[in-house]
Amino acid sequence: MFNILPGKWHLSTAALGASLLLSLPSWAATAPTQLPPHSVYGTAPPVTLLVYSLAPDLLAGWNFPLNKMGGLGMSANSEYLLPVTRNLPVLGGWDPGDKPELERVLAIHPKLALLWAPYLDNARLRNELQRIDVPTLDVRLESLDDYPAAYRLLGDKLGQGARGEMLATKFQNILNRLQQLRSTIPHAQRQTVYYAEGVDGLMTDTADSPHTEVIRAAGGDNVFTGKATALKGMERVSMGQVLAWNPDVILVQDPVFYRRVYGLPAWQGLKAVKDHRVYLVPRQPFNWMDRPPSFMQGLGALWLAHLLYPQQSKIHLNQEIQGFFKTFLQENVTKAQARSMWQS
Repeated sequence: MFNILPGKWHLSTAALGASLLLSLPSWAATAPTQLPPHSVYGTAPPVTLLVYSLAPDLLAGWNFPLNKMGGLGMSANSEYLLPVTRNLPVLGGWDPGDKPELERVLAIHPKLALLWAPYLDNARLRNELQRIDVPTLDVRLESLDDYPAAYRLLGDKLGQGARGEMLATKFQNILNRLQQLRSTIPHAQRQTVYYAEGVDGLMTDTADSPHTEVIRAAGGDNVFTGKATALKGMERVSMGQVLAWNPDVILVQDPVFYRRVYGLPAWQGLKAVKDHRVYLVPRQPFNWMDRPPSFMQGLGALWLAHLLYPQQSKIHLNQEIQGFFKTFLQENVTKAQARSMWQS
């Protein structure tokens, strides 16, 4: 670790290593200092959840309330969260659909704030935090491929080098397995997927969105290839478009819509509905698909690969869930608990 000078720290992931020594020689020469508990603030859910998986005792607070829906449908279930984090304050954030609670942030005066690069890394945000003397660090999480480097970066900066390296290696192993699976599925044989969001199932996200990376990672073919109009996603489509796409599989975000979909006349002609291949996205303890995008997408991609290609993937899902929870969430779950998370 190292001493942190308030309001002075801004470092991109790409500038790691030699640039740190060149631009901040006095810090590199300073004796290491351990950050106190609850002193790291994530300005957006992806980086907040990254800290949770790496060093939960350092987490300063949440961006959205636990155990109920936050903005854009974000949620977390405290049943599978470590006790040290269950009563942390809600500090908000700069994520679309959210707002920072600067008074609360100021009250706890975190020693470090993490920025979600490249999406929410901007001068205005840094200036707001510098105004209250909170130093910042960029963490690039543009895709799942960025997670190994992000774990190594934070592991180094938060005094969690061994755990950071272990999580980086484990996550890279997941990525490698998914890449191997995709290489065995000819494009013409890829399962088509519609991601149904909203209470009527007629909101979705584009094929290249960070909200649908689980589909890409699992080798699915997202039927919606339009352009996103905002980072928050949830683009409105028509029932006619969904009927024309006629996907092999439908992923559902909203539990209410999931309970209704098989009884809705307009949806009954769809191949996915007729074949009973409509699946509710798991959300224990965080969403496996998005809302927010997070390290949980690694498990979400394994879940979806199992559903799309059960023979080719050879994924024993309950065991995967148990292993992922033990490694990334430091929670032991039974096979029955694992099964209940995805079999609805």
